[in-house]
Amino acid sequence: MKRIKLLGLFFILGLISFTSCKSVDDAQKAADSFFEAFNNQDEKAMETILDKESVIDAGIKDDFYDVFNKHASAFGTVTNHKRYAFSTNTNNGLTTVTLKFKCDTEKGHTVFEKLKFVKRGDAYKLYEFVYNKNKAAIDKED
Repeated sequence: MKRIKLLGLFFILGLISFTSCKSVDDAQKAADSFFEAFNNQDEKAMETILDKESVIDAGIKDDFYDVFNKHASAFGTVTNHKRYAFSTNTNNGLTTVTLKFKCDTEKGHTVFEKLKFVKRGDAYKLYEFVYNKNKAAIDKED
């Protein structure tokens, strides 16, 4: 009897791990699309990545664009982005994925960025973007 319970526990943990990996992979694809749209300053492409409910419908889309423009002005395009941390969370059926990146920029700076995505249907949409030259500042962000 104990063996069956233990096998059941491993099955459940494996299923959770697989689901988490798929969520991170899907959010990573959205992040890659974000970096491409950001580098091209393509607001139409960016709008397809931003979360409609918590960004566009909430009326803060222009705030996001202001942050993107300040980032681009200070650092230029992102020449390389490498994820160094991630977390997933599901609460009341809503899944979020937070990805943290170390980014190299065309102006020779290293910038650390946090992108937080929410799952809407089958897609992950960006609803939070934070950047800082100080990695510790990004790491203390949830």
